[in-house]
Amino acid sequence: MLAREIMTSPAITVTADTHIPEVARILRERQISGMPVVDADNHLLGIVTDYDLILRNAPVREPRYFAFLSGMIPLSLDEHRHYKEQLRHTLAITAGDMIEPDVPTVTPETPLEEVMETMLDTAITMLPVIENERVVGVVTRTDLVRLIERLESALDSSAGGGTGGAG
Repeated sequence: MLAREIMTSPAITVTADTHIPEVARILRERQISGMPVVDADNHLLGIVTDYDLILRNAPVREPRYFAFLSGMIPLSLDEHRHYKEQLRHTLAITAGDMIEPDVPTVTPETPLEEVMETMLDTAITMLPVIENERVVGVVTRTDLVRLIERLESALDSSAGGGTGGAG
């Protein structure tokens, strides 16, 4: 099975100049957790997710620092990175301000096994599907769950369909 057989197409997308309230409205109305951000030619610039919106509105937590000579050294590089990412999101006005540009992608011909292996990373909730350098769809966790539901139902039907319990 290939990515093209389970992907959602066409993908719901926004452009880099789409304002944050519009991004939030689209995510809510379409009941999706993220979408690709594209340029005028439908080339992928990055993705924007519900996590980005939540991070943008969460209280900013300043990292702990150690004063040394005339400078401040962060005690934890992870805390410092998170702080910088949160500040970037907090100051965002458009989808382009929030995107993560280094996003894993697949093609319509990517085998399902590779798609599923990529999505085992809990940080990846959506894979843009790229063909001829353009976004043609997305594979989401919901697409995978839908496939698993079909496969489980088919297995259940071929095994007799019952749950085995007495009523």
